[in-house]
Amino acid sequence: MNETYYPLKKVAAIFGGPELKEEITRLEESGVIPSQVKYRSGALYRKGFKESDLPLIGEKVGFFRKFSSPVSLCVFTTKGGVLKSTLALNLARTGALHGLKTCVVGLDIQGDVTTALGFDDGIEDSGDLNYILEKLNRTKGLSDVFSNSVRLNETIVSTDNENLFLIPETPELVALNDSLSNINRREFWLKEKVIDPLKQHFDLIIMDCSPNWNKLTTNALVACDALVSPLECKINNFRNFKVFSTFLEEFKAEMRMNFESIFVPTKYSLNRKLSQDILEWYRGNVEGCIAGAIRESVSGEEATAMNKSLIEHCPGKVVSDEMMSVLMEVHGRVEALIEQRDFESQNTDSYNYGTSTESQENVWR
Repeated sequence: MNETYYPLKKVAAIFGGPELKEEITRLEESGVIPSQVKYRSGALYRKGFKESDLPLIGEKVGFFRKFSSPVSLCVFTTKGGVLKSTLALNLARTGALHGLKTCVVGLDIQGDVTTALGFDDGIEDSGDLNYILEKLNRTKGLSDVFSNSVRLNETIVSTDNENLFLIPETPELVALNDSLSNINRREFWLKEKVIDPLKQHFDLIIMDCSPNWNKLTTNALVACDALVSPLECKINNFRNFKVFSTFLEEFKAEMRMNFESIFVPTKYSLNRKLSQDILEWYRGNVEGCIAGAIRESVSGEEATAMNKSLIEHCPGKVVSDEMMSVLMEVHGRVEALIEQRDFESQNTDSYNYGTSTESQENVWR
């Protein structure tokens, strides 16, 4: 596999902008981060950092710093095609690029985030049916954890980034969703058996949900510290949001939950007045809506197809800078949430939510 290299200018753009070039150079000269190496680009030789060096650099100079405690995010809305899995992919890869040990938990039977992270690469193009069947049979998922066929750590697979891991979606998720009806504390299975144990080993956990509000989605909402929900800047999603927000508030009240809701406008168009009007309405009327937005773009589609975040694929471009602004806002909201949670926990001695560390470790081992 060929190594990918990033010149200093691109690295600075990935982690914040050209003003970082001086700081990165200083860290390189002092030996805090690896040195650039010569690589061949066409007929020329250039200098750049290895792709594997990026997390070390991001940890020192980036905008998406490690949180003071592990965080679980649920990416969900009740409409498909609104960049839900794209948002999950960008959050996950950005976290990993900044040195956060990150795990994506796929909960959508369509498997979009599993594909976006490159797990299915080569399967459709392979002419060897035996190879395909062998890989599929080796793939273990959450349904296997539920049936006690495997331990949780046996379902986790690596990616091309050493900090980024995945529990892939499998077809058996449908059966798992149905099986949850037959157990006690059915809404807490994912939290107690998956997310809490993962928090013993990961800094950031991202659950990518189906656009259908099913039992797995309910479990993800119970297990999350914050909901990250795309708001498409089109009329159908605009009409859908009122129903979705009502269901969400009823769910929170019924389950006595108060997780943070972070709404991210997506697929806005500079060429359509209605899209701009909807975007401004979201910003002015939706509590928890961030100021940033993700526009429709060919670059975004290209990045997802290449299993990359936008800031990796086209650093410095407008669409990349907009995605960076969105990720900064989400990070800031989560950071504030943790600070508030830590403050509240210091003022109570009886907060005990979920299973004990010992039982979580037993699930893991």
